[in-house]
Amino acid sequence: MRLIALMTLLGVAATWLATAVPAPDAEEEASTSGQKWLALLDDQKYEESWKQAGSLFRSEVTQEQWIASLERFRNPLGSMISRASSRIDFAKTLRGAPDGDYAIIHFTTSFKNKNDVTERLTLVKEDGRWQVAAYAIH
Repeated sequence: MRLIALMTLLGVAATWLATAVPAPDAEEEASTSGQKWLALLDDQKYEESWKQAGSLFRSEVTQEQWIASLERFRNPLGSMISRASSRIDFAKTLRGAPDGDYAIIHFTTSFKNKNDVTERLTLVKEDGRWQVAAYAIH
């Protein structure tokens, strides 16, 4: 009887892990998409970064607001020296956003004028592709 209970418990745990832990390729796909988009910021291609962001992002901030914000907060940091992904989380729900498939990637980044900055990039799966939903510098 204990063996059956243990096997049932292990089966439930395996099912939970299968749904809670994303496949390694999902992490790689989200991370690659995020890094390609961040490269646009690094190259100061701000207009292009807005155009390539997801519909959720573009519905929240106009292109003019986006560019002005980056010029005010990102430009003073200087050029990007190094960036490493420090954490990636997946979620189905985020406060203030519609339900969906989200990846929240934290990067530890050093810029010419400031070291050890945390960049947080939130991606959402739209039309089968990871698209930027939000970006923040801390």
